[in-house]
Amino acid sequence: MYLPIIKEKGEILKFYDTPFYVYLNLSNICNANCVFCEVKTNKEKKCAINVKNVIDELADLGTKYIHFTGGGEPFINNDIFEYLDYCTQKNIKIVLISNGLNLNEEKIKKMSNYNLVAFFFSIDSSQADIHDKLRGVNGLFKKVTENINFVKKYIPNVKVILNHVLNRENIDEFASFIKLKKSVNFDYINPIVIKDYPPLFFTKEQMKKYTDNLKSYYELAKKYNVKFLCEHIDFFGNDNVSDSGDRADNLDLRCIYPSYCAFIDAPSKKVYPCDCSIHRDRDLYCLGDLEVQTFKEIWDGKRRKELKKLLLNSKLDCKKKCDECNCMFNNFYFKKKEITLDEKNTSIC
Repeated sequence: MYLPIIKEKGEILKFYDTPFYVYLNLSNICNANCVFCEVKTNKEKKCAINVKNVIDELADLGTKYIHFTGGGEPFINNDIFEYLDYCTQKNIKIVLISNGLNLNEEKIKKMSNYNLVAFFFSIDSSQADIHDKLRGVNGLFKKVTENINFVKKYIPNVKVILNHVLNRENIDEFASFIKLKKSVNFDYINPIVIKDYPPLFFTKEQMKKYTDNLKSYYELAKKYNVKFLCEHIDFFGNDNVSDSGDRADNLDLRCIYPSYCAFIDAPSKKVYPCDCSIHRDRDLYCLGDLEVQTFKEIWDGKRRKELKKLLLNSKLDCKKKCDECNCMFNNFYFKKKEITLDEKNTSIC
């Protein structure tokens, strides 16, 4: 969940224990070949659920946002526009992510008819050759940047966010990446430290250089009217990140996600708490199976209650790899709730 795009954040407490924000991964089919991505090793492929039935359930349960996400590339799915239309009919806000390869001007024009509030695009460098190499597709940088500008042309109120996987190949040019705003019309950068792929992890010299330049990055962002999706981008202070992406300063993270969020993996028919847990121990984090349960049964089920308690009390290792934006939502919730560590077992468990 991403606070800057959530319109209801001021009243977020009233949505507690509803599937307020649901990620929906339609398939694991992708037209890119990213060097750090696990999809290529995952055996599940095509969508295996009735998406409209699930949307009906989510609407009845009070879902406000559906985020069509990866796994694979959402716009590989031929029915994606039908699903966007159906969400709009149900008055559910839509968030999308794409590598941009399967989009064009006509498709983007069509999306102006839907209840779209935010569009994430994956760009890993301001240099076309580096981005295309990391994503495994020649010409992808040109395609995605053209399509971002089409989005802002035809759907100007939609927030455009660049997912930017920081790694050894691109961290030295982060200033240039901010300046990409001169030619590409986006709103936010979402920097994400690479995880579980040590060959692309940073050198100590790169981490120090990045940390030393933080002030200039913030100044550049202000100059070019760029915002960072998370509150801070100081990832490497005190050597707190390992080469697998584990963050030592997350060890006491109290996670509230199972009370607001779910991740539906359509190829496997499984449901998880969030977009990070799907990449961890799938047996441990699985909430249920849409093959044998309705979404409501999963949401009301024993397993979600168990994981709620464990995550709330910092008992699970996913906290070490939690993305900064997810951490920001958790911290925002507890600040809003104004509870202390001593109260946590009695206030909301």
